[in-house]
Amino acid sequence: MTLHNFDALYSRYPDVIDQMPASFNSHEFILRLAQQNQTLYIEALFSYRNRVPQTPFRTVHGILAKHLHSYPDLVREVESETSPDIFGNPNQCSRWEKVQTSA
Repeated sequence: MTLHNFDALYSRYPDVIDQMPASFNSHEFILRLAQQNQTLYIEALFSYRNRVPQTPFRTVHGILAKHLHSYPDLVREVESETSPDIFGNPNQCSRWEKVQTSA
């Protein structure tokens, strides 16, 4: 069970995915999502401020990254990679590719 209703942020996923390059990682996606929806992002972090362990960024980012799986018609997970997290620390995350649609 989550401590926050992420629906407002989730509703932004299709637009943010559309702005991403053909291949991107979860950290890049979350950074863009947060930049464009700062109030919603801060509200999510605030909801996890007192959770033990006190890692609101890691917790919220994990929830946001996992939700990319909810858009199989837009993106697919291709591999895991090491990428700097929001604090510049190396961390594992998923690489995603946009799904090609027939026009």
